[in-house]
Amino acid sequence: MAKALLVDSSWGAEWNRFVSEAADSSPYHRFEWMEAVEAAYGHKAYPLAVEEEGTILAVLPLVLMANPLNNPLKKRASFVSLPFCDLGGMMGAEQHQQLLRDTASGLAKRMNVQLLEIRHREREGLGFDFDRLSKDLDGQKVSMLLELEPTSEKQLAAFKPKLRSQIKKAIKNGCTTVVGNTPELVEDFYYVFSRNMLSLGSPVHSKALFHAICKAYGDKAVVAVIYFEGEVTAGGIVLRNGHQAAIPWASSLAEYNRLAPNMLLYWELLSHCADAGIRFFDFGRSSFGEGTFRFKKQWGAQPYLLTWENWLDQSASLSGPPGRLRSMIESAWRRLPLSLANFLGPLIRKHIRL
Repeated sequence: MAKALLVDSSWGAEWNRFVSEAADSSPYHRFEWMEAVEAAYGHKAYPLAVEEEGTILAVLPLVLMANPLNNPLKKRASFVSLPFCDLGGMMGAEQHQQLLRDTASGLAKRMNVQLLEIRHREREGLGFDFDRLSKDLDGQKVSMLLELEPTSEKQLAAFKPKLRSQIKKAIKNGCTTVVGNTPELVEDFYYVFSRNMLSLGSPVHSKALFHAICKAYGDKAVVAVIYFEGEVTAGGIVLRNGHQAAIPWASSLAEYNRLAPNMLLYWELLSHCADAGIRFFDFGRSSFGEGTFRFKKQWGAQPYLLTWENWLDQSASLSGPPGRLRSMIESAWRRLPLSLANFLGPLIRKHIRL
C-alpha cells in the first residue's frame, strides 16, 4: 500500500529516477537542489515522497527556511517548494498528490510554520499570440520555455536572421566561450554575477551556493563563460533533468554590451543542450511584457503561467516589499563597495525565498 513519508539521501537515486521520468518535472525537483541549499545555507530539506515497495510514486520537495526577524520563541518559519528558483511543487498521480498535500499540511501545522509556499507551473503553454495575451497577463509571472530542435545546426537555422546575426556579432567581435563544470568556471561566473547584482541593487547569493549546486549536480550542471581578450564578460549556469534544462542564473557586464556577449552566452548554452538531446529549455521567470520577457521572447520561447500559493492561507499575499521601499533599498545597495556587498549580500540573501 502506498504511503507518504519523509525520505533521506539514501533515497536520492530513486527520487531522481522518478523525477527524470516525470513529464512535468524540472531540474529544480532533483534531490541535488535540496542538498545544495542545505549545504550552502543550512536550510533543512524535508523531501516528502509517496512510495510503495521501495518505488517512489510521487514527490514534494520542501525546504524549511527560518525567519531571523521573528521572535525565536515562536519558532516561526516557512516551508518552500522550492526556494531560490521558479518552481517546485508536487509530481505524481492525483491520488498520490492529495496524500502529499495532506502530509505536508499536517507537518506544517505541527511545526507551527507561518507559510507553506508551493510554486508550480501550468502544464500547457499560453501560445504565441502575444497581443491577445498582453490584455490579460500584463505584469504576471511566467516561465519562458523553448522547444529545441534536435541539433544545434537545426536550432540555429530555426532562428530569425536578425537573431543569428546578433550571435555571430559576438564571435566577430572576438568573444570566446568555455563550457564545462569546474570550480574555476564557477569563480569566473561569480565575478560577473556579483557585479551585476550590485548594479541591480540586489543582495547577491553566496558563492558557496553555486559551488554546492555545480558539485551536487555533476554532469547535470553546465557553466558557460564568455571572454574577451582574456577578460570575463558574461556567464551562466544551466541545470539538466531528463529532457528538460533550465537557466536559473545568467549575467553579463554592461561595459561589454557593444560586443553582444550575452547573445553568444545563451546561444552556446542552447547549442549545448540541443546537441545533448534536451527538448525543452526554460529561460526562467519573467513578468509578462517587461524587458527580460522580451529578451526571452526573441529566442522563440513560449510563456507558461506560474502560480505561487500558500497552502496554509490561500488569501495571504506572497508579494515582496512595496515598490517605493524596494526602490529605496536598491538605490542604497548600489552605493556599497563590491567587497562589502559580497560579504553582506549572502547573509541577507539566504533568508529571501525568491
